[in-house]
Amino acid sequence: MCCGWLGVIFEWEGVIVEDDAELERQVWLTLAQEEGKSPPPAFVLRRVEGMKNEQAISEALYHEYYGDKQGALENLIQCGNWKKAHTIFVTSVAHSMFLSSNHQEVWRITSALENHKYEIVDWDLGAGIYIDFYVLKNSMQERNAMDDSGSLEEMSESCRSFFGRLNESLLVWGSKLPVESRACYSKMAEELCALLVDTPSETLNLPMGCLLTMLNAPVPDESRSSYLQDALSVFTEILCSDP
Repeated sequence: MCCGWLGVIFEWEGVIVEDDAELERQVWLTLAQEEGKSPPPAFVLRRVEGMKNEQAISEALYHEYYGDKQGALENLIQCGNWKKAHTIFVTSVAHSMFLSSNHQEVWRITSALENHKYEIVDWDLGAGIYIDFYVLKNSMQERNAMDDSGSLEEMSESCRSFFGRLNESLLVWGSKLPVESRACYSKMAEELCALLVDTPSETLNLPMGCLLTMLNAPVPDESRSSYLQDALSVFTEILCSDP
């Protein structure tokens, strides 16, 4: 019996088809013809799965060689190479998707990677940043819609922690991150700073603590200069209001 199954495996060794589902379909057709209705042994199932992974790895190398980083990413996810997939996503794919507002695709890929985040080094400073940005932004928007003035301090602290991670990510990844990735981080920071400014507060001006948080954000110099001017204005008002 096993000799028949081995013959089927050898028949399909090295065969490459474009569609992974088609590969599986054709293998199973061959198995059915070879052994009728008898179920294949476990080692055959493992080898078929291995063939699928080998094909995905080959396609990933092909796409990466020709500069198709997104194509390589999809194949790396398919074959479970989470570390390599994470690196390509952070350094070559994420920024272009984010800056082109393709947020649904960013969320899809990061969600797939998140299921294996404990296998990924620096997850919190890589793809995890994108997930946490969406969660934090959505939370701030909901609180602003409810006119929750008591949440400003909590949101400021959340932003301070997130900005710290952005800055640390820039240091950890260093030259591996293209200029567009830095622009992506700046856009994240500016969007969150804008939500902080729009958050209701008990004073007429944004509290000094929030402005100090914004000054630590990885934003362009012109944005930081604007935040600094606002901070000086608030500080002057505080001095003038003291008895």
